[in-house]
Amino acid sequence: MKFSSLLLIEPNLRTPSGHYAEFVRAVGSCMSGGSLEVFADPEADAMLAGMSGVSVSSRTPRVGEPLAEWRTIYRCIAENSPFLLLTADGRHAAAASFSSRFSGNNPTNANLFFHRAPTTWRDNLLYPVTEFAREYSRAITSTEQVADSLKELGWRRVEYIPYPVLAPQFLPEPISFSHLLMAGAARLNKGLDLVAGLACKWSVAERSVPLFVQVSKKHTSRHGNRETLYVDKLLSSGYKGLKSDANAPDRVTYVERFKGALVLAPYVREPFASQVSGVVLDALLHGAPVIATKGTWPAIQVERFGAGITIEGRTVESLEAAIDSILCNWDAFSARACKAARTLAREHDPIHLVKLLGLNSE
Repeated sequence: MKFSSLLLIEPNLRTPSGHYAEFVRAVGSCMSGGSLEVFADPEADAMLAGMSGVSVSSRTPRVGEPLAEWRTIYRCIAENSPFLLLTADGRHAAAASFSSRFSGNNPTNANLFFHRAPTTWRDNLLYPVTEFAREYSRAITSTEQVADSLKELGWRRVEYIPYPVLAPQFLPEPISFSHLLMAGAARLNKGLDLVAGLACKWSVAERSVPLFVQVSKKHTSRHGNRETLYVDKLLSSGYKGLKSDANAPDRVTYVERFKGALVLAPYVREPFASQVSGVVLDALLHGAPVIATKGTWPAIQVERFGAGITIEGRTVESLEAAIDSILCNWDAFSARACKAARTLAREHDPIHLVKLLGLNSE
């Protein structure tokens, strides 16, 4: 069935920094004027109004009003209007099921985008009341591993599709090495501890390879306090090649940092074994080689294209050895990363998701 419009629900979308905004921008780029309506924090209204194909959902309740997200889900199911939950988990499956039960409509119009399998303690607790969603709603995910998990959990309509992103207007060409880069918010599960340890080691060794680290935090209430110790360790390392930024950059600045960069992504294996890294995808789309941890989604991309090195042990020594190996053969790694960009741009074109959702595209 074809639809002329879709409501995208993401109450945590507030600013242009981060991948929520880029997801919306990517999907909106394939839509005709204003046909992607977005339910987001009112702080995002001006930003969304400036995006091609996107309009602001100004119907009440707005984000910040009581139970706004859940009431919006109920309205969509009661009215049988199509919607996409950008970051779905067990709570949204339960909400869709309850809305179905009370409205009398099967939630066939609900599209839930799962970035990870719904297997946390909260997801498990809610599982018994998600039956209607698992039976009738569409579960969408960007990795085959999560798709398999959803099927095992009893979801009947599961779709795997590469994560939608907008490729650069001009695909990259190989350039000289400029700097090491740890992009995105400072997170322990993304290897902040290893990068801090590397800076300390290189300070003692009096090395001077340029190292840029974004030390802004995300979701401080959940994990920002743990990161503080390692951010302080990094900033007090005395490493003379270090440059840091305590603020989340705008998109133009964020993308510019990949130019000539070797991206450090020694992520913790378990959470990223089946989870897409937007930073690593952006890195490869902009021709930046990557160092990743074996057994993760980023490592699969790196090994697939030879666009970097994967490390088995998450140690400072392994990270240092991988850096030195790539720098000794930079031209070859840079060329392969640029070649990867061309393939990934086709695979992750947002038009694939737009067609899956049955939307009329431009």
